[in-house]
Amino acid sequence: MRTQGLRGRLWLRGRFRPGWLLWERGRLTEVEEGEPPRRRRAALQDLGETRILPGLVDTLLHGFAGVDAASTSPGELDRMTRAVAATGTTTALVGLYPLTPAAARRSARAWDGWRRLRGRPRCRVPGWHVEGPFVAPEMRGALPAGGIRPPSARAAAAFVRACGGWLRISTLAPELPGAAEAAAVFRHHGVLPSIGHTACGYEEVLTLAREGPVAITHLGNRMPPLRARQPGPIGAAMAGHVPWTGVIPDGVHVSPDTLALWSRWPPLRERLLFQSDAIAAAGLAALDFRAGGQRLRRDGPVARDVRGGLAGGLDSLFDGLRARIRDGSLDWCRALRGAAEVPGRLLGDCGRLESGLRADLVALDEDDTVLRVWIGGRLL
Repeated sequence: MRTQGLRGRLWLRGRFRPGWLLWERGRLTEVEEGEPPRRRRAALQDLGETRILPGLVDTLLHGFAGVDAASTSPGELDRMTRAVAATGTTTALVGLYPLTPAAARRSARAWDGWRRLRGRPRCRVPGWHVEGPFVAPEMRGALPAGGIRPPSARAAAAFVRACGGWLRISTLAPELPGAAEAAAVFRHHGVLPSIGHTACGYEEVLTLAREGPVAITHLGNRMPPLRARQPGPIGAAMAGHVPWTGVIPDGVHVSPDTLALWSRWPPLRERLLFQSDAIAAAGLAALDFRAGGQRLRRDGPVARDVRGGLAGGLDSLFDGLRARIRDGSLDWCRALRGAAEVPGRLLGDCGRLESGLRADLVALDEDDTVLRVWIGGRLL
């Protein structure tokens, strides 16, 4: 297979630097700063001063371009993942709402069909992040109630089987009886338990974290606030007790000032996973629509239900980050750390311009607009 590559300003060691890279069979083989040697130049496309960064990694994406991630049509899922890729997100854990085992099996069959499709490049989907089913009913927010049920080891094992190998992260409430046993089953099967839609306190987070790897789903949303006498999940994350901490950077789910604080806070900044929380209407201009079985309306970058509650994001991950860079709450270093490098470490094969990792690349024009996208070295 022919080696290919690019020359431009690469995101290396926390800044854009003149450099070049090569890939073969979808993986980066050489990534270097400075001028390429003469023997490599023929394989490189020269993009001049164009900035090249690693493809973004979204760990909670419920839908895009009019398609819900729970669709049972492989063709629709293919359309969704191609549309997502065009925004600069090259890897995503698709988000599903609380599922019954029967619904999980239907979704697994649809995604199995998606995986068998061949053709144009599209966003890679290594698995699911299910917000549930073991969450606190009173903290469900916009989540549909139908799939929520009490946790237990037996229920967790049945749910993992129903997901057919797709489950990678499952949001749960650690205060529920049986949650610790369910989390142990998840870890045994390589599924990361993620604290969310919960009323738990600080000690309950620490107890779950002492038993094995743990994450937090969309920090600051559908969980207790940070209080002087009860720091809760936010305090546990800020103390560095949670290795993987999801945050939605759209400026509404978390204020820009709070995002700036968290992204600079030493125990937390290397643990943040920026998540779009995008729903099916994301990427469209619709003002009113249905998603998750309810009527929603657009309010800037977010969707709200009839009571005014937050019901998901309507921007791509890149659009949210670009807005935060422009308002000064993030810079490129903190944005790409949370949207590529940290989630790339979680998944293990992406998120950095580094030899051996996937050749997932995004080229930006001078206005911070996505110009081109490569997925596994293939131009979208």
